[in-house]
Amino acid sequence: MKQNESRQGATETTVLDASQQTDSVYASLCNKINLKTVAEARPLEAFRDNDTLSEASADERVARGMDALLNLIAKESKPVDRLDKSLLDFYIGQLDRQISRQLDAVMHTPEFQALEGRWRGLKMLVSRTDFRKNARIEVLDVSKDALQRDFEDTPELIQSGLYRLTYIEEYDTPGGQPISAMISDFEFTNSPMDVALLRNISKVAAAAHMPFIGSVGAAFFGKQSMEEVAAIQDIGNYFDRAEYIKWKSFRDTDDARYVGLTMPRVLGRLPYGKDTTPVRAFSYDEAVKGPDHDKYLWVNASFAFAANMVRSFVNNGWCVQIRGPQAGGKVEDLPVHLYDLGTGVQPKIPTEVL
Repeated sequence: MKQNESRQGATETTVLDASQQTDSVYASLCNKINLKTVAEARPLEAFRDNDTLSEASADERVARGMDALLNLIAKESKPVDRLDKSLLDFYIGQLDRQISRQLDAVMHTPEFQALEGRWRGLKMLVSRTDFRKNARIEVLDVSKDALQRDFEDTPELIQSGLYRLTYIEEYDTPGGQPISAMISDFEFTNSPMDVALLRNISKVAAAAHMPFIGSVGAAFFGKQSMEEVAAIQDIGNYFDRAEYIKWKSFRDTDDARYVGLTMPRVLGRLPYGKDTTPVRAFSYDEAVKGPDHDKYLWVNASFAFAANMVRSFVNNGWCVQIRGPQAGGKVEDLPVHLYDLGTGVQPKIPTEVL
């Protein structure tokens, strides 16, 4: 497939030699798959732009794809005598591996994991809710920082947006539907700002008789990982330290009874792979194994706790049986990843720590 590079204004195009298109391999292949030959095609780099990609015809995209394939073949150290299915599968496999590495790099960033974890947690709750049993779920899109600003920008608590949404418009309005519980994806620390936020939330929750469920992580205990938290010998005396003075003061308030904080996080999904969660679009095996703790997708424990609350409501008409392994407190059906590091198959515990 002979090509000539030319410039037209600011756009570089590839002009295929029209005199050779009729008898070329390119023309023969296009004829077999019912595509038209292309006289001009944009440069390969132009297809990185979404607008350019959407404007390009299928014929032009195929022409550029074939050009890229032939360039790969030309760079091979050994001569290629025949373009057959096995050779195409080899190059497709190379593309799949490159895409997999790029996808791993994106999916394992903390920002993306936090976003996916929120949606996976919500999916867990929705999938474990029987909406035929008078259960409802409403989603409020608000960040922790936005909620903090909401309380800071109002002179009185009763003027805050959360108070208006939960108390005035529902609990204190004839015909309203009081909220049974508010489940958040927020992770709190023992910082003065977070304790102040919890104090304000507890006042709204107490007014609306609406328990608020959040979570804590390793940072709440001043640690870097949950393994370090599990290694704390005397957790009771640990809270006697000076940095927990404000936290203990909040716990002593009556309204604190309406706040529940959960831990540890639970496994949100199995890693992608042919034996776990297959990807149909291309061959993708997510690079995650047991020791790669931070590469797994973890979901806030508040969603698992909320699922138990819903189960208790469906079975008993009230969210009372949510404590203890035999009385409704056990979280069931969590994904378990089996991996092999050369010493036999081992399971990944579906919680951050036991």
